[in-house]
This record gives sequence, structure tokens and C-alpha cells, in this order.
Amino acid sequence: MVLASAGSVRAADPENCLLCHRYRGLARVVPESGQIKSFYVNPGYYDHALGPHARLRCTDCHRREEVASIPHQPVSPVNCTQTCHLLNSSGLEVTFAHDAIDLALQQSVHNRDTLDKANELLGSPLAENQSRCLLCHDEPVFRWSEHNWAEQQARIDRCDVCHTERLPLDTRYYYWHVHARSRQARSSRDLVRVCANCHSNPAILQHFDNPDTVASYIASFHGKAMLLGSEETANCLDCHVAELANVHLMKPHDDPTAPTSTGHLPDTCRSTECHPTAGQAIGTAAIHLDLGTSRGIEFFIGAIFFLMILSTFGPSLVLVTLELLQIVVGRHDPAHHRHLSLAERLMGDPRGREKLKRFTPHQRVQHWILFGAFATLVITGFPIKFADRAWAAWLVDQIGSLGRVRLLHRWAGVVLIVGFAYHIGYVTLHTIWASRRSGKGFVRTFLDLPMVMNLSDLKQMKELLLFLVFRRKSRPPAGRFTLEEKFEYFGVFWGSVLLGVTGILMWANAWTSEVLTGRVLTIANLVHSFEAYLALLHVGVLHMVTVIFSPIVFPISPAMVTGDTPPEKMAEAHSGMLEQVAGELNITPGKEANHG
Repeated sequence: MVLASAGSVRAADPENCLLCHRYRGLARVVPESGQIKSFYVNPGYYDHALGPHARLRCTDCHRREEVASIPHQPVSPVNCTQTCHLLNSSGLEVTFAHDAIDLALQQSVHNRDTLDKANELLGSPLAENQSRCLLCHDEPVFRWSEHNWAEQQARIDRCDVCHTERLPLDTRYYYWHVHARSRQARSSRDLVRVCANCHSNPAILQHFDNPDTVASYIASFHGKAMLLGSEETANCLDCHVAELANVHLMKPHDDPTAPTSTGHLPDTCRSTECHPTAGQAIGTAAIHLDLGTSRGIEFFIGAIFFLMILSTFGPSLVLVTLELLQIVVGRHDPAHHRHLSLAERLMGDPRGREKLKRFTPHQRVQHWILFGAFATLVITGFPIKFADRAWAAWLVDQIGSLGRVRLLHRWAGVVLIVGFAYHIGYVTLHTIWASRRSGKGFVRTFLDLPMVMNLSDLKQMKELLLFLVFRRKSRPPAGRFTLEEKFEYFGVFWGSVLLGVTGILMWANAWTSEVLTGRVLTIANLVHSFEAYLALLHVGVLHMVTVIFSPIVFPISPAMVTGDTPPEKMAEAHSGMLEQVAGELNITPGKEANHG
């Protein structure tokens, strides 16, 4: 029975090389270089037919005369283009060679001269006469499906229903061979890493006068998705190799037949797996954008936002720091104690307490909607912006997946836009009603709203700055809202418009590339990213300090919860409002309200 079934139980390692090479510790030190060379071969690769070379004998690649004795002689480099001898399912020998691939490489940008020069500039990792294929390839293995083995085995059993007569021996091998070849041999991350060996090497970039395309790819929308584990986003081969084309026949972008050429790039982007509904202009979107070397509109947008950060966040940070310094050194306005006593007195009176509420319940609800949308946008947006950081991948994993992160981000953006539109309507109606009551015009009434900046605020800012740098004894009296709060309010208007418009343009990328141009997507991505960063600096750093971490409101200001601002905060930042309310109620420190 054993002899009759010899064909089906033939050894995967007939030359018994795994007798020694199955041990992980099989290695030696190369005297010339001091490097450690490992000779371990995973026996599971052959036992379970995990790769395309699983049916090859060792001597199909290595010279028999060099490995015939133990310990065998030094082994010559393997030539990947030599002819291989395989046994098919019928036991007949067939020949196979990679000559066609070698010919394709000669006609591509990765020809022999280029690969030899790259090997030299990389420090000659390949020995003399060693196959150039190893610059990009290690031993590829079949990519096992995410399904469990039982489900896959069931598929193989189904194949045997028809193929029992013709493929009684190698059904599993042929199944995995076809299954593997219908998918990428590497993950997108591994593929980009392989390309980076040359396309991010400074010596190679300088010699061939090439930009660092891997770095610019990683900084792009696709590259960030790749870093966060997406296998659906475009990688190097998706763009530089035409669909179902030979991956070894890669052409330069100035070749009219290349998929990245001007004529073919739109169709490359609009493949069935990428952006099939996009417009012709999708090809003008910049994937390999380097702001450091570009001098186009993208560079100037980056420069403008850099100046905006310096001119807005910088001064605001200085003011907050100086305010905290006043608390540390215990410095107050000379009238601080009188204002504090007045605040406590007013807060003790029901009418005074009501008049000192700086935010109505309606306004507080709008604020919490804004807070929820903004917090969700930050949590889901910044892992994508800083995708190369370890915390970004961890946060995406905690949420579930990159697809879920994107979905949450988009719907949080919808909430932000709807809330902003509602607030615009709220302010407009409030201004119309106030205009009718006062008899003033709409514009005049709007400019008189307590959250709108005016010329007197600029005068107060100058006086406040002089006070904070110890050049003025008294702090200027502020009303219901300080200039810092008015500036933040204006920032919400500015930021909501920019983030909303650019977010919609990117979300509706098919419409954008059909009606406008793909370059708009690049600009929208830049503006969206920079504005989000600027918003986080102001809200996440400065605003959080003033409403949470400042000692006079810690652990949190109740102004947006109950509507009441702590007396210490009122005396320090809103003394003008205290004086106004006290005058209306005829209340002074130590004096009862006039109820007559």
C-alpha cells in the first residue's frame, strides 16, 4: 500500500537538506565583514506549500556539486533566470524560467545598468554575480486569506469534485497558487518599504537626480491611509503599473505609454478600484507634493498659514502666559478686592446673579454641540494627519478601523456645518429683533453685539498688554466678553467656513474633479489640514487653559454648565460688567440692593 501511494507521499525535501537547515541557530560569522549569515529554512514552507518555490528541490537553484557533501562547499550566488525543472500533477517534468521577466526589466526604468548602480550606491548588498532580483525580492509566500483554514479547506474539497482525475495530487498547491497570484504578493506597507530602499536613499537620489518620492507619498492622503493599515488605498504599483500589466515593465512618467504619463494618468486614477466616478481632472491632483521644494500655490498656502500661526497663536500664547504669571506672582489690579467683593455681593442677589449670566441656556446648548463636533473631529482627524506616529495607529485601532474613523469624521463635520448654519440664523434673527427694538439699522445693531470686536477693544488690548508687562498699574475694565473671547469667537467663524468648505470638496472629490480640477483637492487638503492644526492650537491649548487649567476656574469653569462665572474670574476679567450690573441694581460692596 505504501509503495502504491508513493506518488502522493513523495517527500518535499528529497535531498534531506532540512536535516540541518531546519534549525534556527544554523549560522556563521563571515570573517571578512563580521556579519552573521543565517542558513535557516522554515520547514513549514515546504510541508504546507506556502510559496511558489515549495516544489523546487534545493539543487534546482544551488549547484549539486557544491552541496553534495557535508559540510558542503561555499555556495555560488543563485541565478534567478536559470531554468527550473518542475513536476506537474501527472508526474511529468516541465521547465520554467524567469527569462521573460529579465527581458521586461531591460525595457523598464529598472534595467541592469540602473540596478547595478543602485546596488553599488547601496553599499553592494548583492555579491558579484548574485541575482539582481534580490534587490527588491525576498522569498515571497502565499498570502493566506483572513478566513480560517476550515473554510479554505472546504473550497479545496469543492475543487476536487471536478479535478480529482486531472489534479489528484496538487489541488491545494494550484488553488493557493492561483489564489495568491490574484492578490498582491506584499502588503502596501511592505511594498512601500521595498521601494524606499532606493527611492529614499540620499546617494541614489543625488546620483539619478530624483526627488524623495517615498517621503512625498507618505505625506499624501494615500500614504497616510497606508500607514494606518489600509490595503484599499493606492500604493506604488497601483499608480506606476497599469491595471493587469507586467509589474516589471515599469516606464518613466515622460514615456507616453506609462500609466503616470499626462495622457494616461486620469484613467489610472479612475480605475475601478480607485476613483471610478471621478472626472478627467483628477489626474492633476498632486500625490508627490513636496512643500519644501515646490514654489507653486501650495507653497504659498503653507507659508501663509505659517505666518498666521505666528501672528495669531504666538501673541495669544504670550498673553495667556503673562496672565498666568500674574497669578503666580500674586499681582492684581488695585481695585481687585473691591471688584471681588462686588461680584460676591451680586452673586448673592437673585437679580444680580441672573444679570451676571454671560450665556443663555440656548447659547450653552449650541456651545456643547460645537464642543462635541470639534472633539470628534480632532480625535478622528489628527490620527490621519499624523499617521506616521505610533499613537495614531493605536487610536485608529481603538475606534475600530480607518473606514470607521473616516465615517465618524465626516458626520462630525456635518454636525459642525449644520450647527454653524443654525448659529448664523440665530445671530441674524437676534440682530433683526434687536434692530427693531432699538430703532437702529441692521449693520449698526450687529456691530454693537457683545461678541463683535470694535475699536475700543483694540485700545483695551493695548492697556492690558501694558498692565501685563508691569507698565500700567490698573487692568482695563472688560465687559461681558473680553477681547480674547471675541477673537476666539471670530476664529470659530473663520475656521468653520474653511474646514466645512474644504471638507465638502474632498468628500465630494468626484464632483470636484469633474467641475473644478484635481489641484483643488490638493489645495483643499492643505488648507483643511493647516486650519485644523491652527484651530487645535487655539482651542486645545489656549482655550483649555483659560476655562479649565487656570487656577481661578479649575477644574472647569461652570459658565457653560450653569451659566455662572466664578466671582474670582468676574473680578479679574469682567470688572466692567460688574460695574454696569451694580449700577443698574444700585449695589455696592457692603450695601443692600435698592428694591424700591
